Amino acid sequence: MKKREKYIRHEGTTALAAPGQKARRKKWKIFMEIYVLSALVMLILLFFLTGLGKISNHSAFITQLSKQPLPTWSTPVLGYVLPVSELGTVTLMCIPKLRFWGLGLAVLLMATYTLYAYLAFIEIYGYVPCACGKVFEKLSWKQHFIFNLAITLLGASALIIEYKLKRRLKNYA
Repeated sequence: MKKREKYIRHEGTTALAAPGQKARRKKWKIFMEIYVLSALVMLILLFFLTGLGKISNHSAFITQLSKQPLPTWSTPVLGYVLPVSELGTVTLMCIPKLRFWGLGLAVLLMATYTLYAYLAFIEIYGYVPCACGKVFEKLSWKQHFIFNLAITLLGASALIIEYKLKRRLKNYA
């Protein structure tokens, strides 16, 4: 069976890819995989620590959550949904076959948190105390927004790269 060779297009013609180009593509793929894994580790640590903090100090989390400009009925619901969502996201990101969905959920959660931090930063609700865990309670809303935005962009780019890497694997199978 003949091994699949890589071809490149150049001005309407097709030619066999140069060996150096093949090596560069392999290095680029390895770099992308390392980027995705680094983003996964950061997101897993972030969601694990915050989710675990919300569960371990649940009464304080509920108290802080009740001070947020949210409907009163949502406080008990969010008190359980948020930590379970964060730890569930960690679980999905740790399972290789579900990693893409875990990354997608992580980006969705981070985008929501980023939007909320932005609205708190511009004081659309007036002053709002932070309902964050121990690590983040010292941050201002501006710092929170910048941090969340950076993590959201990191996760979104990792999600796109993961999608492209998986798509290429399917094309070669």
